[in-house]
Amino acid sequence: MDPSAATSQQSASGTTPASGATAPVTTTPSTTTTNNATAPALTAEPVPMEDVVSTNAVTAEAIARQNQTVVEEFQYLLEKSQQFFAGLRELPPTGAKQWQPYFQKTFEIFSKLWKFQQQHRFVLENSYGLKRWEVGEIASKIGQLYYHYYLRTSETNYLQESYVFYDAIRERRYFHEISEMKNSALMIKKLRYYARFTVVCLLLNNREIITTLKEELAALVKEYIDIYRPPDAAEWQLVLQEVSTFTNAEKKLHPTNSSGNYLPLTRRLQTSKVISAALDKDGPTSTKLKLQEAILVGNAHNQIKFSELTIDMYRILQSLERETTLIKGTTDGAAKEVVPSAVAAAVSGANPADSGINTTIKEEPVEETVSNQRRTTEKSPKRSNPHKYLLYRPTLSQLMVYLATAFKEVSGDSAMLIYLSADGSKRSSPDTSGAKGYHGGILTNSRKVLEGSDAEQQSISHCLHPGDLIPFTRKPMFLIVDSSNSVAFADMPRVFNHPFMSLLSPTEYPDSIPDTSQIGGLFTLFLHAPLLAFSFICGIAQISPDTWEQCTGLIAQAEGKIAELMAAAPLEKPLRRFLQDEFLRQFMIRFALCHTILNAHIAFVEPKHLPTSYPPLPASVLESPEVLSKIRSLAVLANASCFSFEEPVRTGTPVE
Repeated sequence: MDPSAATSQQSASGTTPASGATAPVTTTPSTTTTNNATAPALTAEPVPMEDVVSTNAVTAEAIARQNQTVVEEFQYLLEKSQQFFAGLRELPPTGAKQWQPYFQKTFEIFSKLWKFQQQHRFVLENSYGLKRWEVGEIASKIGQLYYHYYLRTSETNYLQESYVFYDAIRERRYFHEISEMKNSALMIKKLRYYARFTVVCLLLNNREIITTLKEELAALVKEYIDIYRPPDAAEWQLVLQEVSTFTNAEKKLHPTNSSGNYLPLTRRLQTSKVISAALDKDGPTSTKLKLQEAILVGNAHNQIKFSELTIDMYRILQSLERETTLIKGTTDGAAKEVVPSAVAAAVSGANPADSGINTTIKEEPVEETVSNQRRTTEKSPKRSNPHKYLLYRPTLSQLMVYLATAFKEVSGDSAMLIYLSADGSKRSSPDTSGAKGYHGGILTNSRKVLEGSDAEQQSISHCLHPGDLIPFTRKPMFLIVDSSNSVAFADMPRVFNHPFMSLLSPTEYPDSIPDTSQIGGLFTLFLHAPLLAFSFICGIAQISPDTWEQCTGLIAQAEGKIAELMAAAPLEKPLRRFLQDEFLRQFMIRFALCHTILNAHIAFVEPKHLPTSYPPLPASVLESPEVLSKIRSLAVLANASCFSFEEPVRTGTPVE
């Protein structure tokens, strides 16, 4: 992952100092002249040749010492940066007080290292033998820092910076010479760079560059296997397969235009002034509930994943982040936010001009550009996304640790979101213990299965039961379950009288609807991008851009109408508090939209085909004629004949 600063480096030849670099003077200094304008020019005594030779020798020796000092300083910074980078692996995954100061120190040392190699590139290339791939490796580590800081903070501006650094490495071909060096260790560095760059592009929805990266990575993996016959060949082939299946899964769900190009889609939260106005009639208050912590669990055994991120986790992760503006190469509305690209400033909030790192890829920005960028950054409102823990196939003990940690970090006026995408787990025999909340739930991962152990006992022991979550309802909790046994979490007891709500997926889908277990849950898709889910259940694979835009507008209108209905509905006070947070509000609105659409679809005829919520949303929201009218207009516009609007809207209750 590569610094945007990578872009401020020298030309692709690698022999010219970077713009602004201070190359040492190697020519003999000119003869000194007097400042007295009236002094006759011919009266100066000639300088003896031995003095000229002596002066040149002294100058050369001074330059050599200066160059050696530069090399030693670079080696020191390089060694320190490697030590700090290696130390990141030992940091605890939770608790900002433990890891944040160490991250800041690591950013600072890499900032110094990057600025230093920029300023002294000429000396380092000639006196140290600095190679372009070594510069690329530094840039890649800075990009990794930004990516992991994004994972720790959930702020997408750091993900954007990671992209800029990675893109600079590829654009300036820093790793190009590695293939010619016939070194397997360096080849692995290049492959890992491509894999990490692909992850960042997936999270930013950079569809165009992902296609190119897939092709380049496939060629590199083939070259790596053909030349080195490595023992990890199967692992790299699996990486290629995961990238391909992950992107193909999106293709199956995303309609295209007549040319086969993706149509624009918003995947992250966009603040709606209309919806906010409808639900904030009571006026601003300091006690508004805010989503602070989110735990995203992916444990559906056959679901497509890439880099320990299932496709359901990928969708909900983006739904928990605010939308920004467009970044180069995106097609889904992913964004490039105007932020200072200084490595140290990213954490410490220092002046961008003090770091020596710039967002410009092609050239060093002039002072005026930096000043304009700083003014723009100062005007940009601070975005605040909830902090997320991403748990791919966790064991029960791991999940409980993260639940306890997130619970501890949630403040008084904040809430915790738990998202569970997993296979269901039910008791095969009746529970005679009489304990409520322990009749089944969702499966967690089991690292070891004891020989001779009872399968029923194993299933019960490695199952997250609703009762396991009750201790954490001492603070506001919002639960989303996408599972074949989601109804196990219905009607959880509110022992501590704090706000609690659960959104539960259908337990089964009609046979006429294609199985989505591999490419992600249909319920999750509705919560993430309702128009994609609508297109999928209607079998829409191709649509004109104008029609797609109108469909997008109708979905937005339907969501706005649902917001108005929720504002007017007699909701319980705890339930209304969840509407104060934009992310939770969006999930509630899209749940209602999902229920209305599925309820009008001719295939979803049984109660088990519909999603449920606890506490249940009022009929005035779920059965609204105004919302149904928007869905009718949407179906007509998209030429979808799979709906029945003449019959009364059906309602259902959850099935145990």
